[in-house]
Amino acid sequence: GINAEYGLACIILFTLSVQCREETKKKSYQWIVVGAGCSGATLARKLLDYFPNDNILLLERGIDNLDPVFTDETCSPEPHIFNTTRPVYCTYPAIIAPRRSVSPALGSHIFTSIPQPQLKNRTISFGAGNVTGGGTSINGMVAFRALREEFEEISSTPGLDEFNYHAMLPYYKKMESNENNNPKVFWDRNGNSGRVPVTNHKVGSLFNEKAFLKASIANGVHPSDINTLQLGGLSKAQATITKKGRRASSAINYLDSTARNNYRLTLRNKCRVRRILFNAAGNEAIGVEYQTGNQIFVAVATKEIIISAGTVESPRILKSSGIGPSAELRALGIPVVRNLPTVGTNYHEKPLTIANFRLTIPDNPKMNTSIVLSNNTFRQWKNHGTGPLTGWNNPWAVHGGSSDLDAEFHEQAPLPDTSYNFTNWIRLICWNADTKSRGSIKLNPSDIYGSPIIDVALLRDPSDADKLIACNYKFRKILKEAGIISGDLLP
Repeated sequence: GINAEYGLACIILFTLSVQCREETKKKSYQWIVVGAGCSGATLARKLLDYFPNDNILLLERGIDNLDPVFTDETCSPEPHIFNTTRPVYCTYPAIIAPRRSVSPALGSHIFTSIPQPQLKNRTISFGAGNVTGGGTSINGMVAFRALREEFEEISSTPGLDEFNYHAMLPYYKKMESNENNNPKVFWDRNGNSGRVPVTNHKVGSLFNEKAFLKASIANGVHPSDINTLQLGGLSKAQATITKKGRRASSAINYLDSTARNNYRLTLRNKCRVRRILFNAAGNEAIGVEYQTGNQIFVAVATKEIIISAGTVESPRILKSSGIGPSAELRALGIPVVRNLPTVGTNYHEKPLTIANFRLTIPDNPKMNTSIVLSNNTFRQWKNHGTGPLTGWNNPWAVHGGSSDLDAEFHEQAPLPDTSYNFTNWIRLICWNADTKSRGSIKLNPSDIYGSPIIDVALLRDPSDADKLIACNYKFRKILKEAGIISGDLLP
């Protein structure tokens, strides 16, 4: 989906470090952006466009999305390329979303939580984008806007009044190029000239959609357009997929050839920022210290440093730099630059459940694995941007806001799962977008620059689990009443 990571801006003035001067002999920077994910890639391009005389350094922990293992040119049109033992990443929307765990080290960094008492001391592992474009280079590409009520909740917070629905809508429109852009039909709430393509899925649905809608309405879930209206409801989900069937990550949308060929932008991959550096008085940031392999470097800037390294790494960097709860920092021997007790708190994940059901309709022979993953379908996607490799089968989505249920429905085609000996089945994903549980991120005493100690607090508040259970019961009931499913597959 279209997602955003937060950033922190610090004013940069000067440096007396010999190592810094050596680093900047080739080029001086006015701006340093840490993290080339959704926000970082976007910010780097905006800085490039709005400050024509400034140089920007963009540091990314992971590999580049243009690395050969991420480009479709390296993908042979042979079915064996989809063997999950090979670390192949392509721009197929249909392939990369369900198969992004082929080689996690290539596209994502895996974090692991501490044991969770509420889950019988299980640890929770989860991935974060570890590539230029961040999560948008490996995610499922569902395009979701926040609802009006969610913006109103944010803007009710003191100091955040400008983040209301009407103030944010122009930015959504400016950002996107939405296939549904007729103002007479879509109430002038979609954009048509932005960098982010938002398209409708091309692969048709297999089940009876009229029966599905009828059963949904009967159970209180009404049709809507979750990317146009201010209210939630049930609608066809859109995706950040180009009209040619290619993934449209923030790296592709904003760090295009124009940006990459501009000498004022320097993109460095496989660079993990350890900490922010400050002047002798400790009141102004002057640079960053980052590691590549076994080597440590320092880079400085003369205007601002922006930290957009994700929800785990951003607070880790701040704390390692002396910005955070003073007690925690002093206990680890870190000089306190600014006592900010909330850094690393209020961490919350959005838990989800997955259930698979077999469809009542007969199997579709055209969706046989050997056909879907064939030379012909590859060429169809490669040359014309059509066919089963262009995306999911018409997924439906329900966005109920903070007080209701959130779910997605995906027909498993176009990518059959070889664990089943049939092709027609549907996946129900329920998720909690308004979780009440709150965890934390703390520095690891054995290595303050390494992976932090993460308490995900998943389902710690009982109401989070209750909401997921209610979602599963409700939509399983809808699918059964519509005559769409014949039996459970998972769980």
